[in-house]
Amino acid sequence: MSEIVDGLLIIGVVALVVLHQFKARQLDEERRWWVLPALLAFVALRKPDLLGDGHTAQAAALLAVELVVSLAMGALFARTTQLWRAEDGALWTKGTKLTLAVWVGGIALRAALYGIGAAFGVHQGGPALMLGLAAMLLARAGVLQWRSRTYREVIGYPQPAWKDRM
Repeated sequence: MSEIVDGLLIIGVVALVVLHQFKARQLDEERRWWVLPALLAFVALRKPDLLGDGHTAQAAALLAVELVVSLAMGALFARTTQLWRAEDGALWTKGTKLTLAVWVGGIALRAALYGIGAAFGVHQGGPALMLGLAAMLLARAGVLQWRSRTYREVIGYPQPAWKDRM
């Protein structure tokens, strides 16, 4: 039953991220962008079968590779996201066609990692995928926040008008 719940949680988070990534939306620099990744990592790390049964060294190595790939994918997602400033000074984001290519490539890389794990008899379950998803979301949000700060400093990003009145 736990695998079903993990699967539904992963599918829900991925659907939410994909829907948000490919539609134009205002970037909220004040929000706590690390909360969802931290929650996913907490849930994944609490699972006893994170490294599967047996093959602990191979499972740990494969999980480390998964985390590195996830961090790289998250950074690429953020780098391929378009940023622009609206007339009121608000910063907006939207995924591009290149972002979609990164998604497809990331899914292919993960499938290859799972295939390699299966070839060595290492079972990677929902917790490993959830931890990888948390790493990807953390890297994506962190790089996007860094890009927004850089964008403000380089281009001259004024405060939105409503903040002047507060």
